[in-house]
Formats: sequence, C-alpha cells, structure tokens
Amino acid sequence: MQPAVLKKLFIFFNFLQNLYTFFSALTYRWQILNSSIKRLSDTRWSARDDACYSLNKNWSSIENALIQIGENENEKPAIRCETNGMLKILNSLETSFLSIFWGDILHRFNTVSKKLQSVNIDLSVVVEFYQSLINYISDIRTENIVTDFKVNTYFVILDQLKSELLKRKIAYDDLLKNYSFFFKLTKMTAAEIRISAELVRNKYDTDLGTSFSNECIHFGSYLKTISNSPQNIQEMLVFIRKNDLKDIFPYVDIALRMLLCTPVSNYSTERSFSALKRIKSYLRSNIGEERLSALAILNIEADVTTAINYDDIIQKFAQDRARRKL
Repeated sequence: MQPAVLKKLFIFFNFLQNLYTFFSALTYRWQILNSSIKRLSDTRWSARDDACYSLNKNWSSIENALIQIGENENEKPAIRCETNGMLKILNSLETSFLSIFWGDILHRFNTVSKKLQSVNIDLSVVVEFYQSLINYISDIRTENIVTDFKVNTYFVILDQLKSELLKRKIAYDDLLKNYSFFFKLTKMTAAEIRISAELVRNKYDTDLGTSFSNECIHFGSYLKTISNSPQNIQEMLVFIRKNDLKDIFPYVDIALRMLLCTPVSNYSTERSFSALKRIKSYLRSNIGEERLSALAILNIEADVTTAINYDDIIQKFAQDRARRKL
C-alpha cells in the first residue's frame, strides 16, 4: 500500500484512539459521553469495528461534547486547543468518509470473522465466505466517489483488501481441493479415491502412512453399508470416534483431525482460535501481541504446562537474579 494512503489511515485510526484517550483522561469528561466511544486494541482488530460503529452512531454527541469543552473558559488553554484540533479533524470530509467507509467494511469483515470461528464451520463454507467478501469489495469499488479521493485513497484501500482476501482464499481453495474427495467418498470409484488419497498422503507424508489410501477406500465402502452416513467432515470424525473405529481407520482419523484443526481465519494481530476465549477480553485489551500469543500457547499446551514444576523455575530465576546483583 502507498505510504500516502497508509499515512491517511494512520491519522484516522490514531484520531479514534486519541478521542478515547482524551475523554477517558478525566472523570467529568468521560461522563459527558459515557459509552459513546470505544478504544482501539493492539491485539483485537475487531475493536476497530466497535470504534467506527460508536463514532458513526454518536457523531453528534461527540461533536457537541468537543464544542462544550472547547468553549469552556474554565479549561486550560492547552486542553481547549487540543479539543479544537480534534473538532477540526472530526468535521473534515476525509474523517467523515473514512468513518462511514471503514464502519461498513469492518462490520462486514467482523461479522464474517465471528462466523468463521464457529465450531461447526465447514471448509467449503469458509471458501464461500472469502469469495463473498471479495465480491463485496469489488461491488462497492464501482460506487461513485469524488475522483481524487476515489483514485488515491478509496481504490488503493479496496485493492489492497481484495488482494489480501484473494491470497487467503487461494490457500483455502488448495486445502479444500486436497480434501474434497472426502465429501464424495460414497460416489467415487476405488481408483479415484486412491489417486486423491495419495495426493494428500504425499503432501503430509510425515503424518499419514502408506495404508492411508486403502483406509479411505475401505472407509468409503463402509459408509455405503450404513443407512444414515455422515454428510460432512465433522460428522465423519464424530462417527469414527462414536463407533470406536479409530483403530480400523487410524490415518483417516488423523487426516480428518488435521483438516478440522486448520484455522479458518488469520490476522497478524488477532489470534481467533477458540482457546483464546478463555483469556479474559479485558486483559486482551491491555497486553501486547507477543505476550498474548505466549498466553494462548500456554493455554493450548495445558497438559505440558500443568506438568511443569514452577517451584524449580522460580528458584532458578531467583538465583540468576541474585548472581546478577552480585
């Protein structure tokens, strides 16, 4: 993305953060707006959706609050000057447009992101959602916008978003293509299943053994013999576990688990796997990405974490600190 466009985006989102910081600095200022504005978060990109939504919904209240503080002669000159500066940014055409623009886009992205984190999400549905967002970006790109802003900011942002969505969709397309034969096991011939299974085994040769293709053929034949056969990947895995078939189809079980454990949403500052929900949201807004990732890994590897003797670690840490002081 062009530096000039990045600068405009930084100014806009920095303005949202400054609004929150300004009103939350003192109690009486915060009482003016109460819950009308939201802060940004380094580890939750969805907070930007909340911030844009709050700004759009409470635009008049925020504007009136800034005017009230700016005209208050009891305020310090520096505070009044800062208030008038924020009011000027708020009333600019760029801020108005970007607030509505990002509000619409982030709301769509955030809604889809929450759906992608559903326990019962299917990979084919994931690909469809990514394609729907790509189509959405393409559709709004054709809307009539003022020429200069349209070419130098609006189009650049949309093209970058579309490019990132395409990269993610291609990755899931490839994954779905590899595993697609599982969706039609009962309709394929043994030769077709073997070819598809070998492609998957060659890609994950450290996880799947040489008997994987034979297991898939046998599993397909087994599904044909039952009346209510599972219809999707999750149902297949539940079926194997529920009927104690793991020992008969061990590599099929592994392949299905690998697919179901594949994350379906990915963001540089957002870790949206389900284990993260066990870490309180109010803590997530106050810690950095590195520490958040470390906490999430500790949570995921709970079996290993709980087996560690922390007394020894604390004692070693204390000894190292003591040596350093000496």
